[in-house]
Amino acid sequence: GGMGYAKEFHVERYLRESLIPRIAPVSPQLILCHIAERVLGLPKSY
Repeated sequence: GGMGYAKEFHVERYLRESLIPRIAPVSPQLILCHIAERVLGLPKSY
């Protein structure tokens, strides 16, 4: 439904972040680091 696109819910942000590999040519390791920092709240590993 449309609730996935509402900014009140985190699903919209997860959708945007999942599209990052299509927009920018980054490595899978960099994507995992980004998810670990932003979603899981872990410290930077680099």
